[in-house]
Amino acid sequence: MIKKFLEIFLAATVCISMVGFDKATNSQNKNETQQTQSKAETLKGTKRSFDPSGLEYYEPKAWSEKGNASIVFAAGGKYGIAYTIAQIPYEYVEVEFMKQLEKEGKDAKTEEEQKKLAEKYQSKAKEFLVIMVLDKSKEKSGPKGDIEAKEEAFKKYKHHEKVAEKDNLECYVLYNDEYNESGLSEEEKKNFKEVLKGIDELKKSIKLSIPVSEEEKMAAYKNIEFKTRTIDGKEIDNSIFKRSKLTMVNIWATFCGPCIKEMPDIQSLCEELKKENINVIGIVADTPNDENEVLAKNIVKQKGVRYENIIPDEKLKKGILSTVSGVPTTIFVDSKGNIVGKPIVGSCSKEDYRKAIDESLKSSK
Repeated sequence: MIKKFLEIFLAATVCISMVGFDKATNSQNKNETQQTQSKAETLKGTKRSFDPSGLEYYEPKAWSEKGNASIVFAAGGKYGIAYTIAQIPYEYVEVEFMKQLEKEGKDAKTEEEQKKLAEKYQSKAKEFLVIMVLDKSKEKSGPKGDIEAKEEAFKKYKHHEKVAEKDNLECYVLYNDEYNESGLSEEEKKNFKEVLKGIDELKKSIKLSIPVSEEEKMAAYKNIEFKTRTIDGKEIDNSIFKRSKLTMVNIWATFCGPCIKEMPDIQSLCEELKKENINVIGIVADTPNDENEVLAKNIVKQKGVRYENIIPDEKLKKGILSTVSGVPTTIFVDSKGNIVGKPIVGSCSKEDYRKAIDESLKSSK
């Protein structure tokens, strides 16, 4: 689904503070991990796996082929701490409409023009389903915000169908019998009804397993190696780590609102860290891709980013990026190229990044 341009200026309203679970292969899709599929699996539709919540399912084949039903964002808290382990809303919006909106977006220079585009988008996009994974052992002790989010989602939908269980985890699918179709043409209404028919198929495919944390997945990789280029075409390799006692590596994607929103803070932090011989680099997860590379250059220019942002090569994609289930994800690397400290999944405040850097410096000694 082509929403990347729109998401740049909708970042604050679409997925603020949310963790995206996307390795971003093409990401006109949103924030989800897509695994390699066999021919038999492909017949079922697109496989979606969210390791940090233990959730796996197949999108109906009709959704995948037409592309008019897609994930809005994928949010989730840490297993063992949070009550809401995953919250994944789906929306209906026609691909051709989004292509046209993207064209219009390229000419939208002022805030007022961008606001009108956002309103146009919101008149067409229809959220119709939410998948939630809850840790029932944390229903009383989990974060207050999690409980409020669950209650708000349940109020919005008539049906709260429990479709899977695993130990203390429960997966619910939330949906309605009827939806507000205002703003849709007769053809779009027809297509929307076809999308809704896929809900039963989706429910039957959902499975839960024991969640696998980011730390557990990354433990298999002790260091980072690459020989590639920056988004500006400059050659770069992992020898860059030797120049600093610690490097903060921020993995982001062009479709990720929270990634983009935190960039000015990361740039400010980068400037402060220079005197301590600490560096910052970015990895653009949804590249190499010509369109995304152009978009990435525009984003970093718009946000005043001056630290290096690199295009991942095969070593990165088959290595550390294969373990990254969400963007933004931030890791810390010492002067020998070794990963130190704990990864951070999701956007962070400047102060929290500073704390993580201090902790990583201690662990690297």
